Amino acid sequence: MQKKGDTLHHDIAGENILDSGDERFTDYRRKWEENPKTLDCGSFPLHLDIETTSVCNLRCPFCRATDLRTAIKQGFMSWETLKKVMDEAGEHGLYACKFNFRGEPLLHKDLFKFIRYAKEKGLVDVFFNTNGTLLTADKAKGLIESGLDRLTVSFEGFEKEMYEKNRVGANFEEVVKNVETLRDLKAQLGSKTPKVRIQAVLIPGLRERLDDFIAFWKDKVDQVSYNEMLDNTLTTISPDATTQPCPFPYQRLMILWDGTITACPYDHNGKLAMGNIHNVSIKEAWTTLLEPLRKLHKECRAQEIQACAECPQRQSGMW
Repeated sequence: MQKKGDTLHHDIAGENILDSGDERFTDYRRKWEENPKTLDCGSFPLHLDIETTSVCNLRCPFCRATDLRTAIKQGFMSWETLKKVMDEAGEHGLYACKFNFRGEPLLHKDLFKFIRYAKEKGLVDVFFNTNGTLLTADKAKGLIESGLDRLTVSFEGFEKEMYEKNRVGANFEEVVKNVETLRDLKAQLGSKTPKVRIQAVLIPGLRERLDDFIAFWKDKVDQVSYNEMLDNTLTTISPDATTQPCPFPYQRLMILWDGTITACPYDHNGKLAMGNIHNVSIKEAWTTLLEPLRKLHKECRAQEIQACAECPQRQSGMW
């Protein structure tokens, strides 16, 4: 359990992939930091988490998606749904989107088309997380050519046994080769993007060997990082959990693969759903439907919302 005030994410080597000279990107990151502090939600989210698919090809023991694979409806976002999301996003100047949630984005046949359309709509930060197992040379080239800004490859450690024990269904050598292929293709094509981050969940045994983790990856990627390991199975409300407002309702909104709009990227079960993109606009969800949740957070009553009371970040004191 982390102490209150600790952060989930830690960058430990390489460049800052969020360091950009682009004025609009700088404005986006400023608002990302400031809006939760001033409790200013603006008129539209800064960022959308867009679930291209809920399907995953791995069965990682620490991942909530593994536990939910038989409990949630699974599928792939349609082009019609993505286009509706992005058309509204473009009208309101959305800054960024992340193309994943509970599944593996590289399983989606139209992923490159999705990325290109997001860039055409003016988004300055388009990215996603992947387990890297499907990152073939052809797909690596597709990501570069589609205009993806950054890519996070989830990878526990630097040794075959540690990695394959935690990424069940993946092959250590293949994924390392895939990351190296993307690095080499970027160099061949003269492309600086996508910026690549390797990111581990801090599983037992890795914290003491972070120097080895850095040494293994520093020449293969732009940035090396890790996330604290959260308990995603919490089901009880802790009276000791933090009561300060969550930053998410002032930064981002989630669109599930079937168009369901929900308030939080930790809402794996859709308990905070506010309708569907095909009958509710993003703007309405953001400015009107999310207000009752914001009100309870402002009044230090977040524990009255089941999904918020069960949130692993709230239970850990990370907000």
